Parts: sequence; structure tokens; C-alpha cells
Amino acid sequence: MNPVLRKSLGAAGAAVRRYGWLPLAVFLLHEGCAHLVDGYRRWPSIDIPLHFLGGFAIAYFASGGLRAFSEHRLIRAPDILLQLLLSFALVNTVAIVWEFGEFASDHLVGTSFQLGLEDTLLDLFMGMLGGLAFLLPQLPAALRNHLLPDPETPS
Repeated sequence: MNPVLRKSLGAAGAAVRRYGWLPLAVFLLHEGCAHLVDGYRRWPSIDIPLHFLGGFAIAYFASGGLRAFSEHRLIRAPDILLQLLLSFALVNTVAIVWEFGEFASDHLVGTSFQLGLEDTLLDLFMGMLGGLAFLLPQLPAALRNHLLPDPETPS
């Protein structure tokens, strides 16, 4: 097997093992709520915290994935501000792909996941807020590390 591919698979496996548990837990909670207890019909507002938790979980996974790939020396550890920005971008990308999936399911299979434009936009917004809830507490330390010179680095 190609050594770069082997290293990449090792890093991806490490990321999933260490950080994949939270997105998986949120997805299983969503599936259990949808199919086991009919939660979306019984408590329609349960959708809001689940999108928030999804955004939080994806930010957690993205940050950990970047860490795992840099530990396996496949990428250089990104500057902390860039890491936060990349993680937030991934949260937004996943939220958009999820909503496109709901749209496609509604139109191709006949489900009724999307209740309208306002529902879709609220879902996207809650995913973004969840991602920010994970990432924003890291921002002050990131800014300090980014803006203040390292005392051990010669000028």
C-alpha cells in the first residue's frame, strides 16, 4: 500500500476513534428521536437543540481531525486562528449538505423533513451556533497566542 495512503488512513482512523464518538452520538440521538419515539411529531421543537448539538459535534470532530492529521505529520499544525476558521467552515458545509439531503429526500422520496424556508434557515443557524459554542471559548487563548510574541522565539 502507498505509504501516504497508509498514513492518511491511520490519521483518519485515529480521528474517528478519538473524536468521532460525539457526532455519532448526536446522529444516533437524532435517529432514535425520529424513529423510536416519534419525537419530531410529538415535540417539533426538539429539532432546534439537535441542530445545535450537531454543529457542536462537527466542530469538535473537525478540530480533533486537524489535530490527528498534524500528529501523523500529514499536515503542518495550522495556526490556531486558522484551525478555528477551518472548523467553523466545516460546520457550515456539513449543515448545508444536511439540509440539501433533507431537500432531496423530500422531493425524491416524499418525506417531509423541511417545513419551509424559515425552518431550513433556523436549522442552518442553529448548526452554526452550535459550532460557535464549541469554538468561541477557544478564541481568547487563540488571539493571545496569535497576537503576543512567543517569549522563547528570538526577535
